[in-house]
Amino acid sequence: MTSLLRRIHARAAIAAAAAVLTAVAAAAAQNRTADQIVDRVVNVNTHAPNVASADVHFKFRLNKPVTAPPDCEFAGTLRLQGGRQFVSIGKQTFGLTCWVLNKFMIGRLFEGSEPVQQFLSRFQFEVLGWKVVDDRPFYLVKGVARDPKTNPHGLVGWIDYERGLVTEGTVEYAWGDVDTVQWYARLSGAWVLVYQYLVTARFGASMEVEYTNFQFAAH
Repeated sequence: MTSLLRRIHARAAIAAAAAVLTAVAAAAAQNRTADQIVDRVVNVNTHAPNVASADVHFKFRLNKPVTAPPDCEFAGTLRLQGGRQFVSIGKQTFGLTCWVLNKFMIGRLFEGSEPVQQFLSRFQFEVLGWKVVDDRPFYLVKGVARDPKTNPHGLVGWIDYERGLVTEGTVEYAWGDVDTVQWYARLSGAWVLVYQYLVTARFGASMEVEYTNFQFAAH
């Protein structure tokens, strides 16, 4: 009986300690500032291996669920040169709509991106909330453009603080919002974006983007 009581007391002590640690972790998570969270994203991005190129596959749908066949498909290569991103399409679905999408939508959304730190510096951030997923804290962060005339003028996103990754969110443009979900894979010691699903409710349009065959730049 004495041995049983000791085991019960030991388990109770362990449970109590775990509860205290959880409470401490939760308190620490709640105390993260917007600057700390954004700095984490910038730091992870800065120290990640540089991706020189990757194969990219776009699937566009208009007023269709993701399970339906796409209206347009594009396959090409994404390259990073001088800190800027370029997309070259090698194969695509024929038709006027697909041609317009390739020329305007893909170019505007996926080319000419500026460094993460420079892009984020254009916004004033605040923390809207947080949650725990797989024992990791995620923060809901909102950014408002310091100059309201710029585009995009706002963004909201969930950030995996431990990994420094944006997993889902909304980017607010003058012409409408783009909602996105993003998946990552661990490659060459870093988390690399491998899949995006983008939706713009205003136009009833969605696009899947798959990234494969990564080539990393030599250090």
